Amino acid sequence: MTKIKFHFTFISLILLSAITFSQDSKLNLFINEFMASNSKTIADPDYNLYSDWIEIYNGCDTSVNLYGYYITDEFSNKTKWQIDTKIIVRPNSFVGFWADDSSRKNHTNFKLSANGGEIGLFSPNEILIDSITYLKQTTNKSFGRYPDGTSEWKIFDFPTPGTKNDSSHFKLQAPSPIFSIQSGFSTNSHIVEIYSELDSSKIYYTIDSSIPTENDSLYSHPIEVLQTTVIRAKVFEDSFSPSKTITNTYFINENSELPIFSIATNADNFFSNDSGIYVEGTNGIEGNCSTSPRNWNQDWERPISLEFFEADKNLAFKINAGIKINGGCSRLYNQKSLAIFMRNEYGFGKLNYQLFPYKQIYEFNNFILRSSAQDWYRTMFRDGMIQTLIKSGMDIDYQEYRPSIVFINGEYWGIHNIREKLNEHYLEANHGVDPNNVDIIEISKDVFVNNGDRIEYDNLINFVSSNDMSLSESYNYIKSVVDIDEYINYQIAEIYSANADWPGSNSKLWRPKTVTGKWRWMIYDLDFGFGGNSQGQYFSNTLELATATNGADWPNPPWSTLLFRKLLENENFKNEFIQRFAVQMNTTFNVSKVLHLIDSLKTNIAPEIPRHKERWAKSISYGEWNDLVEIMREFARQRPSYVSQHFMDKFQLSGMESLNIENTNILNGKIILHTTEIRESKYNISLFKDVPVKLEAVPMPGYCFAGWEGLVTDSSKVVSFYLDYPSKIIAKFEKDSLQSTNVVINEINYNSHSAFDTDDWIELFNNTDSTINLSNWIFKDEDDSHIFTFAENCFIGKREYLVLCKDTLMFSSLFPNVKNIVGNFDFGLNGSGELIRLIDGNLIVADSLTYDDNLPWEIEADGNGATLELIHPNFDNSLAISWRASAKHGSPGTINSVYTKVEKIEEYLFPEKFVLEQNYPNPFNPTTTIKYSIPNNIKSETLNVKLIVFDILGNEVATLVNEKKSAGNHLVSFEASNLSSGVYFYKMQAGDFVNTKKMVLIR
Repeated sequence: MTKIKFHFTFISLILLSAITFSQDSKLNLFINEFMASNSKTIADPDYNLYSDWIEIYNGCDTSVNLYGYYITDEFSNKTKWQIDTKIIVRPNSFVGFWADDSSRKNHTNFKLSANGGEIGLFSPNEILIDSITYLKQTTNKSFGRYPDGTSEWKIFDFPTPGTKNDSSHFKLQAPSPIFSIQSGFSTNSHIVEIYSELDSSKIYYTIDSSIPTENDSLYSHPIEVLQTTVIRAKVFEDSFSPSKTITNTYFINENSELPIFSIATNADNFFSNDSGIYVEGTNGIEGNCSTSPRNWNQDWERPISLEFFEADKNLAFKINAGIKINGGCSRLYNQKSLAIFMRNEYGFGKLNYQLFPYKQIYEFNNFILRSSAQDWYRTMFRDGMIQTLIKSGMDIDYQEYRPSIVFINGEYWGIHNIREKLNEHYLEANHGVDPNNVDIIEISKDVFVNNGDRIEYDNLINFVSSNDMSLSESYNYIKSVVDIDEYINYQIAEIYSANADWPGSNSKLWRPKTVTGKWRWMIYDLDFGFGGNSQGQYFSNTLELATATNGADWPNPPWSTLLFRKLLENENFKNEFIQRFAVQMNTTFNVSKVLHLIDSLKTNIAPEIPRHKERWAKSISYGEWNDLVEIMREFARQRPSYVSQHFMDKFQLSGMESLNIENTNILNGKIILHTTEIRESKYNISLFKDVPVKLEAVPMPGYCFAGWEGLVTDSSKVVSFYLDYPSKIIAKFEKDSLQSTNVVINEINYNSHSAFDTDDWIELFNNTDSTINLSNWIFKDEDDSHIFTFAENCFIGKREYLVLCKDTLMFSSLFPNVKNIVGNFDFGLNGSGELIRLIDGNLIVADSLTYDDNLPWEIEADGNGATLELIHPNFDNSLAISWRASAKHGSPGTINSVYTKVEKIEEYLFPEKFVLEQNYPNPFNPTTTIKYSIPNNIKSETLNVKLIVFDILGNEVATLVNEKKSAGNHLVSFEASNLSSGVYFYKMQAGDFVNTKKMVLIR
């Protein structure tokens, strides 16, 4: 191809007076096309060289001036090259830059790597505008978005710099190869055949996990698989571009009880001295406790195929993704932690799968396969255990934990713990915040900005440094910018666990960039805790560590303890911290509870430890491992007495005393002790003397608080007192004669799925045998100015339903058969949760509750297609445990899909025997719900529950459950849209319990 100039000017100097400019911070500027290997396609007219190039596309409806913007090929160096000339890009137009390392005008100071790399466009204030991480490029072919400005990327056989990217510039892609056997597990060898839909095509394949090229093996006969093997295949045909690479992993005689990942990639991506991410190599940098250059310290990302198999050996998902080495000093260990990234350029912008069965998050931008860091040569589950413990009783932003096995290129790679990655996407998934509008600060021997900026962080530190925190006004300000309750919980968890690699390291805090945004802390890397190293023993005084004024550069320099020290100057903060610590010692860190959790998590991975040790010689042997786990058990037993003494010494307390707390009826009201709900009717706890104890009585709807008896005789719901001797206090609740409980809020739709948007609605149920007149009744949310008044002559019949809609037209368009509706209320239900109230004609509260979009409330109702349904109208609807996520889009105007006949909540929560109930509805089409119960006297960690569906001939058609389940009541949905009408059976097996029931599918 001859040397030509671009069809667009690389720099367009246009008079500013003739142009309207976009001032929007969220510009539609895109890295739209680039070429990383140019030998003959387009020549640079300045130097007559065939250089790399980058095209920027302006998708705005106004012009944009690129002066001051940055372009980089290293995300870690976002200001690598700055545009220092006024470059005006008109709407829907293009501008290009030569990437030739000459650093003048429209020439960057870097070249693009043809072997794969990254390109970033940043605003003058260093905010990311657009980026692309790309794979190995083909010479004289460009890589671009199709259509312009979209997320779909194509290889252009005929590059289009300066012009529209359209389909005439690239070949259609050949159909993917077809395998006779898909990925999976077998005890026998396989004969694998591969087919193509194109008669004239050729199939090339590899068994070394590299992406096939025409230089690899040409498929000509079936492939015999004798051992665990990864086969990757690709179709080539002259009139088509090569097909997608299809990857299948065949596991032969692999018997792990844990879920399994198979990672396939070109071996050089991991092990090449020049570019491998897993080796010391010859192209590394210093850092992460290494004074010598190491490849594994580079922030390199490599492409992989990733397959995930659940513990039942069924393939859960198969995607293409990116992978990096993760962690800090733990990179020095032979086995390394891995970070997985979903990106559009790999074909998967998100992973649509529930990675963690006990956390209802169904989309992931990234996650970690953690090698347990400093716990690698100890227990492999210390941090996971501590965070699992914390989540059970404390409001802290924690990482979910799930052990798994990893194979890399068909080779066993040992135990890796699946963990959430703490970044803006974690906050989006767990809190619903805008990932582009959040500050994240990381403390790791210094203060770093992971996302957003540090302006508000500096304001916080400057305020506590320069103000007297003992003053109420100072503390009140801090409470307005810090989630104080969560911060106290965070300090308690770190101190109790004896994390000795903190607070000057391993600390992250975040806030939404809103007027009311508050700082919260994320907890991670607790591997030094619970006896994890010499400084993290049960006798270690981490309270002193966290408050030291003269700590070493590591782990607790004075600047890292400043905020906590200053807040302890405030009497209210200090008292709450001290007494809540005592409460958490008795609840979250209860010795029996901790020992039980350690034993159960140990049991999960114990069968894998010998093979893991065989793979990693410097890891732990089985005998050593048992001893190392026992260190955690000993920590659990010994820690309470030592840490209690630390508190008494630090705060000059005279000891601890016992308090017996009694609730006359736990169904009529609840007791809150320093933010912890006391769930037992009689509870004995040891609390610190010399510090006030705070109790709060919270009556349930339909009941009122009748006062305290015992140590305190008071009618106030909130009481505060000191403990000087063993004491008892009783909370009394009684029926509220002024409050109506006849009509209940029975179902809530506060955030519809985008594909089934009915707008907001609630369902009321008349829980009596009489018709009730709702005339002039009022529905409100927590804003008293938001009022909906029921019309005159509005009635709800006995045991009947009434749906109250924000928009009856939208509702009826999707529920045309539901006629018992009223509306419209002119305010929305808060998607983040709020108080909602039903007030009768006498202005008496008939029902009220506060729902939430976070656990323990069912988060499937938060935009995922479900509603919140009350399990039974007699259940306390102010409690999250009384609600379940509905089947599909809810059941407005009729009986709830999760309805149970059990009328007492204690019978529902604590079943006494195994039960497999009849599915509901039955007959069904195409979805039904099955409920089963596990008695409270069964240890869930030793009991596997299997629930399968089979047809009338005995053929298994679905496995609904096959995992360990806790005691209690469980619901599972069965979706049968791919089955024909007929009789089916479902069978539950749990230990010695076996039961089968029949259901009917009608299409």
